[in-house]
Amino acid sequence: MTSYIKTAAMITLCIFIPPLGWFFMYKYSTFDKQTNLILAAACLAFFIYANMSAGNLNYIFDDKKGFEIRMTPEEFREKFNASAQRLAPNLGLKIEETLKVEDKNFTYEFTPKLKLVGTLEDEKISELKIFTEPTNQDESFQTINVLGLLIATLNPELDAEDRGEVMRDLRMLKEVSTEGTYDWTTNRGLIKYSVHADKGKVIFTAELMRA
Repeated sequence: MTSYIKTAAMITLCIFIPPLGWFFMYKYSTFDKQTNLILAAACLAFFIYANMSAGNLNYIFDDKKGFEIRMTPEEFREKFNASAQRLAPNLGLKIEETLKVEDKNFTYEFTPKLKLVGTLEDEKISELKIFTEPTNQDESFQTINVLGLLIATLNPELDAEDRGEVMRDLRMLKEVSTEGTYDWTTNRGLIKYSVHADKGKVIFTAELMRA
């Protein structure tokens, strides 16, 4: 591989797949350390800008809180519906109504036994909960699909296999168990996912953590 091709490949990887690009830079770069650092920083800045412009990342920066994934209720509704249209167009899980906020909370009812509740901080969502009481396989299946769409909305960088891994970590890949009491937790990026069950009631929580 010629030096020109190596350099072009390295820059391309740094722009589109930063971790792999940095490894490639470490192995094959012919530049000095300072030049490598400047080049890596410039490529990372372009990567973040491009993804923000495309709507793949929804970051704001606050000197006290650092980077956070932050969405208004309406932004969440639009992104959730986009995920539903892309991943499960035949399931009819779209959030039809504008999410009305009262006392820093909003509620959306998919069914009487399946509700979404959001908590706001500074007009942006800080926590989402799914309350469910499935009594049959269909209701369990619907809950799993809503949870999958929630994960896809909050962590758009995850592919189907990665989303399945989150479900496996929460022991919810096949069905929602309402038997016994249990708590499971897993993290992806800046999102902490957890599930709590007790007396037939199950609560899924997606909490936006501080960086």
